[in-house]
This record gives sequence, C-alpha cells and structure tokens, in this order.
Amino acid sequence: MLWETPFLNQITGLVELGHEVDIYADQPQPGVPAHPDIARLGLLDRTRYPVQLPTGGTDRWREAFRLIRRHRGPDRAALLRSLNPLVFWRRATSLDQLRRTAPFLPQQSYDICYCPFAQDARRSLRYRKLGLLRGKLVTAFRGSDFSRYLAQRGAQVYRKVFREGDLFLPVCEAFAARLRTLGCPSHKVMVHHTGINLTRFPFRPRARPAGALRLITVGRLVEKKGISYVLQAVGKLRSAGLEASCEILGDGPLRQRLQLEAEQLGLQSRVHFAGWQTQAQVQAALDTADVLLAPCVTAADGDQEGIPNVLREGMAAGLPVIGSRHSGIPELIEDGVTGYLVPERDADAIADRIRTLAVRAEVWLPLVNAARRKVEQDDILQLNLGLVQMLEKLRAAAPA
Repeated sequence: MLWETPFLNQITGLVELGHEVDIYADQPQPGVPAHPDIARLGLLDRTRYPVQLPTGGTDRWREAFRLIRRHRGPDRAALLRSLNPLVFWRRATSLDQLRRTAPFLPQQSYDICYCPFAQDARRSLRYRKLGLLRGKLVTAFRGSDFSRYLAQRGAQVYRKVFREGDLFLPVCEAFAARLRTLGCPSHKVMVHHTGINLTRFPFRPRARPAGALRLITVGRLVEKKGISYVLQAVGKLRSAGLEASCEILGDGPLRQRLQLEAEQLGLQSRVHFAGWQTQAQVQAALDTADVLLAPCVTAADGDQEGIPNVLREGMAAGLPVIGSRHSGIPELIEDGVTGYLVPERDADAIADRIRTLAVRAEVWLPLVNAARRKVEQDDILQLNLGLVQMLEKLRAAAPA
C-alpha cells in the first residue's frame, strides 16, 4: 500500500496534519521504486507486516507455538482464537490468520480504522471478532474491490461490512450509486475523491507541437488499463501517415503480451515500454509528453477503475487527455471541454481523437485550461482536510 501514490497522499496528509497513523500492510514490495515521502516521514517505522513462518511442515507449527508462548494474557488468548477452525476455517489450519493477527499485538485502541479497499474491511471485522481492533470502521471503495471482487464473490459479499461499518467512501458517484443498490445505508455513504498534490504538477499548458505527437500512458499493465487499444490506435495513425510516438510507463502481467503486440503492429520504433517509474520520473515524463491516454475498459473478470489518478495528474500538468466512458471517468472529463471521451475498446475512436488534436491546434488551450480548473477541485491538501473533518465528526458520534 505504501508504494501506491493515492494511499500515500492520504497517509502523509494525515501525518503532516498532526495525527497518529499506524499502517498495517500485507508485505513489502521489493523492486518497486519507493516514494521519497516514505523515508522523509519515517513511514516504515509506522508499518507492521504479518509475521513470517516457515513454509510448511512441523517447523511451521513449532515456530507458531513459540510465537504464542511469547505473549501473555489477552494477547495470547487472541492468538489462540485465531487457530479456531470453526471460526476462521482454512485460514486457521494454515496459520494464515495467526500470521495476520500477530502485528496487532500488543492490543491497541484506535479512533478510526481506515480500510483503503473494501476487502480490508472484511479482514478488519475478523480482527474485531478477536478483540484486537477497536474504533470506527471507515471503508473506501476504489476499483477492483467493487468490480472484480464482487463478480467473483457475489453481490452479498459486503453485506456484513455494510451492517457493521460506520462510513463508506466511494471514489466516484458511479460507485456511490452502486453501493446504495447493493444495500449499503445511504446515510453512511459519502463520495471522497483520491486527489493529487497540485504543487507537484505545475501547470504548463501544451500547444500543438510542430513535429510528431508524443503520447503517454501510465499505469499497471493489466487489462482494465486498455493499453492494447492504445497500441492499435497508434498503428492506425501510422497506417494513415500521421507521426506519433507513445511512452508506456508501468509494469505488470501483460507486459510481454503487449510488447509482442507492438512488434506485430510494426511499432518497435514508435512505442517504448519504460517499466516501473518513480513519481519524479512520472512527473518528468508528463512534462515532456503532449497527450495523455487512459482508455480504461471493464476487464473480462469484471475488474474496473474508479477514476485513475494519472488523468488528474495529466490535466494538472497541462496535457490534453483522452479517457473512456468507463466507471467514474466521465465525472472528471467532460467530452470536448476538459478532454475527450471515447467508448471502451474503441481503437478507431482513440485514433480519431488523437487526429483531432494533431490537426486542430486551436482546441488545445481551451481544453487544458478547463481541465486545470476542473482538477483543482481535487487538490489532495483540501481533500485531506475534508477527510479529517469527516473522521472527527464520526469519532464524536456515539462510541463504536
């Protein structure tokens, strides 16, 4: 979680506003560029991970019981309860629940337990059952937790979370409407955008360059990002004689497949896969680009975006943006006013919008100026102040 900028912006905002924040995460992410704010604020010292146990056999159980013996009283009782197969099923017999319980010891009471994904709320309810977690439960709904996870587990998967949770923060109005249809109480739902730090994306309004357009797309290389349709669009522009290059920042399970697709389209000299980048590298790449593309799609497994933060970053920096009519993106982009919208999986439409930008220099300045004004509503500094107000109001309500 620490390496994902939307979450990090909230954590650093709360810390810098003077609040005490403990972070519980699944595991470190070696090989992923670390944001400088992690070291600056000492966030790793605030972070707790599940304990590591041997991978199997008697050594795993021996180490587990050593862990239990190191604790006393209620803490030991909580660890023993985590081994109850009647409550935690396979998680108990595999010792996975024990591993995830240990970081919460010694037991502490919090004002707020904030879950950045809805699956985390389901885990938090288990820790409540163990007596480890006290405080109001606040849950964000961002994307895969509200699309793919629901498709896999069914519409009732969050029923208990809706009943026992205290506040739900979908990242867009589209998710808020769906929450209500799934049975989440309306008075517990408030839309809260993720936002960006505008000071890190100074506005430099783009004009139509004299040469070939430099396109950029940023994100994990997974189906819902729609990168394949970007490649197809660049191929169509090439066939039509329009010069354009494309920088793809990010990595993921589809990288090899996308690189092969680029080769098959004859785009080796026009498309560059840059891999994972630090935030500073992303900012530098945005500064040298002309147009940002984020044509997200609903993946075959149901996975969706909320509103990709990279669209906000591009709009803040002064790039024309092209997104898709997907999830909450139309709440950010007004077609022809703050950017362009295309249907999902429509490479022809993407190519057509790029062509419009290539031949109509007069549309650039109105687009990027309107986009900057729009994205200023999602300044993370103001959003974090709003988040604190919501949490303080929740804390002041009846005890959890």
